[in-house]
Amino acid sequence: MNPILIPFESAVQLPRFHTKAGEHFIDLGRIVYLKAQLNYTIFYLADGEQVVTSLSLGSYVALLESRGFLRLHKSYLLNLHYLPQCSLKSNHQLVLPDGKRAIIARRRRAMVKKIIR
Repeated sequence: MNPILIPFESAVQLPRFHTKAGEHFIDLGRIVYLKAQLNYTIFYLADGEQVVTSLSLGSYVALLESRGFLRLHKSYLLNLHYLPQCSLKSNHQLVLPDGKRAIIARRRRAMVKKIIR
């Protein structure tokens, strides 16, 4: 089995993802956002692919917040690289690049508004 090479700049020690096709590593530049789904986390990637992992979102927050990700809400972690592609709605929601809406936590609203504008 050949290892999958990840560019050094975006490499991070994320857990390996085991699927039917084998082990996977995800390049951070491909991750648009992560969404919590009970005790699982769904990675939404730039090419539309979704990867479901059996770890909670909290497991990824410590790894990714220092690498350009922002926790919008208890259920969402957004890659700041994709923030310009998002739009802010008046009801404290952020429309993500794929059209889905994420609620912004009360304590993070001012920071998100400042970053967007």
